[in-house]
Amino acid sequence: MNITNLASIDKSADYQNKIQASFVEKVSSIKENDQKSPEAFGNGAVVTVEISALGAEELEKVRQSWDNKPVSALYRTEIPINTNADGVYRIGKVDFSEEEFKSARELVTGMTSQLKQGTLSYSDHTKMALAESLVDKCAAASFSENQRQVIVKAMKDYNNRLNDRNNELISKSNYVKNDDESAGSYWGLRQVIPEDAKDEMERLFGRRPTGTSAVTSVATNQELIDSLQKKAREVDITDPNAMDDFKAFYQKLMKPAYDAQYPDRMGSDSMAAIEHDLYGSDGIAKMVAFAKQWLH
Repeated sequence: MNITNLASIDKSADYQNKIQASFVEKVSSIKENDQKSPEAFGNGAVVTVEISALGAEELEKVRQSWDNKPVSALYRTEIPINTNADGVYRIGKVDFSEEEFKSARELVTGMTSQLKQGTLSYSDHTKMALAESLVDKCAAASFSENQRQVIVKAMKDYNNRLNDRNNELISKSNYVKNDDESAGSYWGLRQVIPEDAKDEMERLFGRRPTGTSAVTSVATNQELIDSLQKKAREVDITDPNAMDDFKAFYQKLMKPAYDAQYPDRMGSDSMAAIEHDLYGSDGIAKMVAFAKQWLH
């Protein structure tokens, strides 16, 4: 039997009151199950030893669960978080000192702040995978293994929420299937143009749209998404040529997609779009630069 060190357990009244109910419940259960066989319950001394041992284990479980916060605490900065009775921040059942908690939150939010909320493009999916990989590398260099796992889980949890939000939005009735054979293989959704939007476009450009829907930048080719994310996770930020290699790969995969999205007369916009994805104000290179700065 694993006996927890009773001397290390909090003796506060609140602590003891919380566990007392557990004792009563367990002893009552034993008595109810053994009413027809009193000898199975044992003598008073044995019962006392069993309850003491069980109580120590229960107390430790309660102590571990007190003030434990979900991993979302590392990116939801609007929620105030305090240290627990041990003077630490317990996130995902792992303890962080005040300095460690602050540093972990800065790492995660430094990445999440560069990700878009809403419908997701190919560059968005790429950045999400890159963020997970970079957070993992940075956390491995600065935190314990248990802390690293919590930090990476927080980043993945944030990305899951982004995916859920994307799926929620594109399931609405204002998104319809893109039947264009070329563009539809990459950009499989079109967005219905509301009448008030048509009015505004006519006012601004002097011409009213004739179509009922417009092509979107929502990524729908899962095979392409998977390829981009796999490559993003392999980026070695310690390699000075890493971004050049990734650029060549990204350009090779995304140029056909952008060519299909833009009309022939706008073909040059494909390269401009790729350049923006990589080196724009919220581009992939900015995320890599943040990670490099973090590590140094």
